[in-house]
Amino acid sequence: MKQIAIIGATGSTGKEVVRLALEANYNVIIVVRNPERIQTEKNVTVVKGDVTDLESLELAFRNVDFVISCFGPANNRKINSLLSVGASNIVKACEKTGVKRFVFMSGFVQADYSELSFVTKLLMPLFRLMYNESYNDKVIAETTIQNSNLEWIIVRASGLNKAQPTGKYKAGIKSKIHFTMLPYADCAKCLLDAIEEKSWTRQIVNVGKK
Repeated sequence: MKQIAIIGATGSTGKEVVRLALEANYNVIIVVRNPERIQTEKNVTVVKGDVTDLESLELAFRNVDFVISCFGPANNRKINSLLSVGASNIVKACEKTGVKRFVFMSGFVQADYSELSFVTKLLMPLFRLMYNESYNDKVIAETTIQNSNLEWIIVRASGLNKAQPTGKYKAGIKSKIHFTMLPYADCAKCLLDAIEEKSWTRQIVNVGKK
């Protein structure tokens, strides 16, 4: 069985990635700062790790085939350099341990204006103003990932919510993004599908509601 390390597994999207990965018969390694708070189950290993601690990630990624990251700050308006530092450490840890394929969840605010629907284009300046710190830090994070030698996939998701999953999503390279709410589980499915979708290798993929 292939092994996936999931960072951000306690978040809304991360929990769904874990569930879907187990249903797809992957062994799951959950990387968290406080393993004692996580209840283990079959085919799940919980290890201590922090995106700001490179050594802990190197230990966590041993014998791992893939890494999926959907970590993020509790407050998207106050993130300092968490995303850029975290992405850099994940890349370094993957390179050090031989992990080739890395899927990173980003957001539609990072998208080029040509990829946005008309209405979303009008809203974008407001979003970038509201989440200026997050936007700037993700620019650094995405650039670090793109400059790596990994088989990376950056998934830029539209708005997310707790709606009932449909098992469907619209995704593709340069796909036009609409500001619609995508269920967490459908976004998680896209992140997991990115592991096997070879045409997405070293590409930025936009995902939204189908």
